[in-house]
Amino acid sequence: MQYENRLRLFAHPTKIFRYFATIKMKNKSGKWELYMTPSDFLRSIQPGSRQPENLGLDKFHILDEQAARKWKPEVKDDSIFLKIENRGLLTYSDYVLLTILLSIPERNVRIGFKLFDLNGDGDVTIEELNSVFMAMTQGEVSMMNSHLKSHFFGQRLNRTLSIDDFLEFLNALHNEIHREQFQNLLQESRSVISELDFAKVVLGFRKSRSERREILKRVKEKFGKMDRGISLEEFLAFFRFVQDVGVMDNALAFYYFTGADISHKTLRHIAYVVSGISLSEHLTDVIFCIFDRNNDNIIQRREFTEMRRQWMHPIPLRKNLRLLSTMCIMCKCTWKMLPSWERRRPHPGYTPLW
Repeated sequence: MQYENRLRLFAHPTKIFRYFATIKMKNKSGKWELYMTPSDFLRSIQPGSRQPENLGLDKFHILDEQAARKWKPEVKDDSIFLKIENRGLLTYSDYVLLTILLSIPERNVRIGFKLFDLNGDGDVTIEELNSVFMAMTQGEVSMMNSHLKSHFFGQRLNRTLSIDDFLEFLNALHNEIHREQFQNLLQESRSVISELDFAKVVLGFRKSRSERREILKRVKEKFGKMDRGISLEEFLAFFRFVQDVGVMDNALAFYYFTGADISHKTLRHIAYVVSGISLSEHLTDVIFCIFDRNNDNIIQRREFTEMRRQWMHPIPLRKNLRLLSTMCIMCKCTWKMLPSWERRRPHPGYTPLW
């Protein structure tokens, strides 16, 4: 699990895709291509999710033409993935573009549409949107290689995309992913997840082990004996909330400048005013328990802005390892190889031929 979490955080998107994709079959051109299922995509972005046994880097199910025609994903009939591609299968370009879309707040999308709407008609063409994605991925991924192009612009690519249709797609994507995450955490005969499981999801994979252990211990001590839990509505409200944390931070700046504390009531009020989201008292208590390091019922500005960095899905660009991390990895590999080197050491009586 630790390896997979590091992979999600540090690896290049091509390696992440090759690790979590589980289907290989021929495309329309007759060439073998790797595909992600909706479940694969969810595992690739969800910390702590394990890849199925015997599947991993360059290990997958190979489907012939007959098996490919019969294959169906385990999703509902109204799934957003079936609207992208009729079997719900995602190419590498689909994976990168969807991950980028998940990382962009709604307000930024509205601003972006105005900036890249070159003719000012309120809609964007495939050329305009593709130029944005090409710039964001440094030319690595084009929308022309993605199933999203026909979903947004029609089979002939002659339609335009409105901001309302684009936001409707994003909301459906967010909603389905977070609902699936919630269902994966549900235990039998329960309609809520535990506060501890919720905290694990919120923390993601960006905290150090010691800091993560300390936070989970704090949550367990406060809520472990309670049977309240986090409902689906609260779960969805939280992720809608973190999408707008950047804007909320600007609103909270007025409180910080006056020296006022950010209390439970203040946070709920600003969340409702800025985003129209009603955070329940219990959900707010859990949020404070996770991010309030000093146990003073006050969230500092740095702790508050961490929320968005913790859970907005990162844009998949190459990340460089720090020198210390690189040295640690080299030492671990060397230590593991020592036994094999001992076995390969020449016998004392061995005389080389040259």
